[in-house]
Amino acid sequence: MKFSLFIMGTRDGSYHDILDQMVYAEELGFNAVVMGERHFRHGNLLFSSPLSLASALAARTERIRIGTAARVLVLDHPIHIAEDAATLDILSGGRLDFGVTRASLDEEPHVAFHAPIDETRHRFRESIEIIVRAWTEEKFSYNGKFYQIPEVSVYPKPLQKPHPPISIVAVSDETLAFSAENGYSAITGAIRSPLELEQTAKFYYDNLIENNNGVDAELIINRFIYVADTDEIAGREMEQPFMGFIKYRAPDLKAALIRKYGGEEYLSFDRLRNDFCLFGSPDKVTRGISDLAGKIGIDHLLCTMNFVTQSHSLCINSIELFVREVLPNFQMGNKAIQL
Repeated sequence: MKFSLFIMGTRDGSYHDILDQMVYAEELGFNAVVMGERHFRHGNLLFSSPLSLASALAARTERIRIGTAARVLVLDHPIHIAEDAATLDILSGGRLDFGVTRASLDEEPHVAFHAPIDETRHRFRESIEIIVRAWTEEKFSYNGKFYQIPEVSVYPKPLQKPHPPISIVAVSDETLAFSAENGYSAITGAIRSPLELEQTAKFYYDNLIENNNGVDAELIINRFIYVADTDEIAGREMEQPFMGFIKYRAPDLKAALIRKYGGEEYLSFDRLRNDFCLFGSPDKVTRGISDLAGKIGIDHLLCTMNFVTQSHSLCINSIELFVREVLPNFQMGNKAIQL
């Protein structure tokens, strides 16, 4: 099983602290470090320029893969994105995992960048097509609804052939199906229960098989994880930071949870923790991952272990405990160091 680390920043961690942490993730044996994209008032939750930070990470590491989850395609011209991503792939020695999404955390960036939210689905699909063609064709032109491009040759080409692995953040069945139909990996699961993930996995892999696209694509499961010495300590240390994160720093997740449960008054810490979080002792977190692996057969777990509402030191402690006492129970794609 592969374990990757999703980076959100921490309450008191600077960009340099976060970069140091990502370098440390290579030492700890994680398969990849994955960065999101956010703008304006949520810019310190993730990163407004993830590919810039990824280039700094590439210069300081040798093995760990460098991912995005996800570049918001509709907020920039797809050729600019193709050029930047290909440059990163070259500088990193072919370590880019290119994760994309169609929409930002909220509507503010869509207004500011003149990419209306109701146009994003079609813009997104055109953008992916243009980026792949820019990477794989010597010359091409494009005449779409939103993008018109005369015949051009786009350079540089990425080091990985035919192009870096592409994954799509998939919240809806429509996006899951689109990912499978085109042979792309899908990232999902942050607030889905184990039962919902079983259904999601079946739907995605059935579509992969139906479209003969199962060679390299995978379903990447995202999980909120926090490890402490005991379940009680984990709950005490995470209740306020996690609820603050959901209520004030993750408007997309909050809205989805309100729709799911029927109202904000039903969003209790105990309910969310039990439904989709892995917060607890090493034994409890190990059992939770084992349960997911047994029911779903997951190959790649994306571990969200940084929280912008939690102290940097506690996030690091949790990651170290996870590596020391949880990961040895699973076969990692890359061996973790001994702490």
